[in-house]
Amino acid sequence: MKFKHLFEPINIEGFLLKNRITMSAMPTGFSCTNGFVSKKMVSYYAKRAKGGVSLIVVEGAAVEDKGKIYLSQLMASSETYLSGLNELAEGITKSGAFAVLQLQHGGRLAMGSNPMSASDVSFTCPCTRRDIVPTSMTGDDINATITSFTNAAVLAKKAGFHMIEINGGYGHLLSQFLSPRTNKRSDNYGGSLEGRMKLSLDIIESIKGKLGDSLPIGYQLMADELLPDGFSIDDAKVFAKRLEDCGIAYITVTSGTPESFFNGDGLFAMRSPEGGTSQISRDIKREVTIPVFATGKITNVQMVEDILASESADALALDRPLFCDPDVPVKARSERISDIIECVSCANCNDRVMKGMGADCTVNPKVGRESEEIGTGSSVKKKVLIAGSGPGGIMAALTASERGHDVTLIEKGPKLGGHLKAAPKAPGKKSWITFLDYLQNQLKESNVDVRMECGLTEEYLKDNLPDVLVIGTGVKLKKITVPVSEGREVDGPGVVLFGKKEPGENNVVIGAGFIGSEIAECIAEKGKKATLVEKLPSLAQDMDLVNRTILLRKLDEYGVQFCLNSKLVEITKDEVIIEDSTGKRVEIKADLVVNASGFNPANDFYPKAKDMVNEVHLIGDAKIPRNIHDAVHEGYQIGLNI
Repeated sequence: MKFKHLFEPINIEGFLLKNRITMSAMPTGFSCTNGFVSKKMVSYYAKRAKGGVSLIVVEGAAVEDKGKIYLSQLMASSETYLSGLNELAEGITKSGAFAVLQLQHGGRLAMGSNPMSASDVSFTCPCTRRDIVPTSMTGDDINATITSFTNAAVLAKKAGFHMIEINGGYGHLLSQFLSPRTNKRSDNYGGSLEGRMKLSLDIIESIKGKLGDSLPIGYQLMADELLPDGFSIDDAKVFAKRLEDCGIAYITVTSGTPESFFNGDGLFAMRSPEGGTSQISRDIKREVTIPVFATGKITNVQMVEDILASESADALALDRPLFCDPDVPVKARSERISDIIECVSCANCNDRVMKGMGADCTVNPKVGRESEEIGTGSSVKKKVLIAGSGPGGIMAALTASERGHDVTLIEKGPKLGGHLKAAPKAPGKKSWITFLDYLQNQLKESNVDVRMECGLTEEYLKDNLPDVLVIGTGVKLKKITVPVSEGREVDGPGVVLFGKKEPGENNVVIGAGFIGSEIAECIAEKGKKATLVEKLPSLAQDMDLVNRTILLRKLDEYGVQFCLNSKLVEITKDEVIIEDSTGKRVEIKADLVVNASGFNPANDFYPKAKDMVNEVHLIGDAKIPRNIHDAVHEGYQIGLNI
């Protein structure tokens, strides 16, 4: 077997896990806004259990209202939630995995205007820019929180969960008590490491006092805060030993908080390094004898196997890889690696939860729709022609073909992928290559008839008249509408992305959406000056919060100049002339001018097609210029609707 370490069983306090792939707690926003379990949530977790994962840690359930982090967070604060939690635990268990409920309290990250924490240490979240000023918890507050965790553990046991996991990571309440950065208390719960550990240890002792050893307890440990004055790996080693002494069943090693998630290349962004916490989990593993799980950005099964083989962890706690593809374990066991949908770390899932919506997946449109009764076969087989091999066109072709239609996909160029081919060329976005490879592999294995260098024309359509035509022919660059000096070239983004031209000493990018901002970074990382001209008051508003935060830091580090709230006036032989936010005329030297001001749909053939074919659909950018996520989801839905 190729992945022999991955499929070795492991024992956790009498529960024999069939493999070393566990699912870590990841917020989905799939519960109801009042915290109750939904049908959608049950189906989502059951699908991952059926996919072969050995143990599932359900996303953090708030132990009290004051600890709730987002609107649709799961709750475990009273018996009111018992029925739904029982349905969830049974759904996971009956589908083949052990069920674990993570218990969570957000502390200063909780919703509302007056959150609690170890101390009244304020901070501004670098991602949301929210200013947080917490209240220091009193002794009564601490006792109430211990009781809340204990009651939630009792509730989890009643609901049928095999274990619980205490959330002590990612900057939530218990890590706030552990950190000398956020814990300035002078009582028994502050000061030395012994004092800062006390809340976590008291919670464990209280749960053990109620339930004994009948409910194993895991602990999600922030092993390194990744801040100079924060909780360190040396402290974590001491704490891990104490956790083992208190009877903890396993430790999941995390690192970072919202204050450090975005330092350097970040922890969870597209450009963040691979391997997650496997290095520091090895340090923790050397200190204890209980199982230690690594987590974080671990995107493929070979990496999982390598981490296990190196003895850096006893098992892996994966979140987004299993969110993207619930069947990772099954596919890995049968060595169908090219069929695995790998996470590209676009952070769309996290972004949607932070904005109050349920998570979905850019690269797998089936995520979050597990409860829908979607028919796999069509009652009437149709001849379907799809023009354009961008992600939307390919997804529509695969979905329609899977449902039994006769599908032909035509592409006017020599390569598949549409604008997805350009995405990996942007700084820190190489992971898009894996999605393009996946789509191409799926096409090869499908019954779709793919015809390259074949454009959509009136003649072709007459000769190959379909029942259904799907037009996914992408976009064309918006034209510059201001005067441009004769002979002055204004290039599109592809000139920089594909290296067709080298930047000069002074370069101007018109348009500061995510494409323009990334073009500016491409130029600036080569040591050349880049200036962004944007009519709006801010940059890259069309990006997710996580990757945007890191991109803006990179632009700042490289010294990219911003001209916001500015109007483009003229492009001369040597300069770009603008009217700035004060109405002042400004002349900017420009050896290279890149037009990233936006796109228009490339759908000129659509009116003619409607006269020739009974059923015609526009998808992706050919409908409205947007992003890969929208193209993929639209293509999937069209494939279902045909």
